[in-house]
Amino acid sequence: MHYKGVNNEDLRATLFLPPDFDAQSKYPVILSIYEKLDQITNKYVIPTFKNTKEVNVRFLLESGYLVLLPDINYGEAGPVRSALYCINNALDELQKFEQADMKRVGLMGQSFGGYETNFIATQSDRFAAYISGASVADLIHLYYAYNYNFKSPDYYRIEDGQFRMFDTFENNKQKYYDNNPLYHASKVKAPMLLWTGTHDQNIQTEETRSFYNALRKYRKPVVALFYTGEGHSLGTKRAQRDFTLRALDWFDYFLQDKQGVPWIDKQMKDAL
Repeated sequence: MHYKGVNNEDLRATLFLPPDFDAQSKYPVILSIYEKLDQITNKYVIPTFKNTKEVNVRFLLESGYLVLLPDINYGEAGPVRSALYCINNALDELQKFEQADMKRVGLMGQSFGGYETNFIATQSDRFAAYISGASVADLIHLYYAYNYNFKSPDYYRIEDGQFRMFDTFENNKQKYYDNNPLYHASKVKAPMLLWTGTHDQNIQTEETRSFYNALRKYRKPVVALFYTGEGHSLGTKRAQRDFTLRALDWFDYFLQDKQGVPWIDKQMKDAL
């Protein structure tokens, strides 16, 4: 699928179809985001729990989902506002695909993709469920935090690195406010599953805890998973398996009306 980016560039998204695809049926859709993904779409995906960052795409396909991997580019508005623009354009193209059920669309991302997912969740009404892992919630806190992975304060990678703010917080506070998911948490409209490792030295665990607390404050349906001893990605077979099964439960529950999932039922009841 082809669509425009923030600077009117041509971007591409790849749509994967489930193995038993029927052109006469409609399917729920899951988007997985992280900058540009076009370079990985020609790789054969093996169904395995050894997915350290997100749900294995093959599991999603075999569970009856369409899976969309869209490209994102970035402009002057800031990283997550740029992501929101690109994803909206990708969704506009997706809705032309007759078999896509646009009322049952999920979004997932990890790390920088999780940061984008967190923000999109505060701005969009086009998704029915979200999964965000090891992600940034408070850009301003991160700006002044110390990164033990890179052994440096984080403001360098926010100003000129991956976050592409291209200005200091002091010089352009409004831009930082506008790209800060935590400041918009009260506007989340769909259930969120958050996860993190307690020993993450790249994005502090407190980022996930703070976003969880904010969503709970505003009575939003949210569950947070804290994996003891895990880092920025899930390294142990036990954690990988647990997350994969819970993530599949999460999407099945909210996108395919799966009933009787005790851990979700309990949390959703508590959220009311």
